[in-house]
Amino acid sequence: MSRTNTTTGLENRAQQRIFASPVALAFVRTVVARRGVTEAQARKIYLDYLNRAQPHRRGARTAA
Repeated sequence: MSRTNTTTGLENRAQQRIFASPVALAFVRTVVARRGVTEAQARKIYLDYLNRAQPHRRGARTAA
C-alpha cells in the first residue's frame, strides 16, 4: 500500500518556514506535553490557530 502525499512543494516550504520559528516550536512542544498528542497533531492545532487568528478572517462565520 502506498502513501499519497497531497501537499505541494509550496505548501511544504510554507510549513517549514512557519515551524522554523522558535515560538511555533515552543507551542508545539507545550501542546505535546500538556495534551498528550503527537507532534503532527500539535502542528495541526498550531496551523488551525494561525488560520483563525488572521485579521482578514475576523468576523467571518464558519459553517457549523
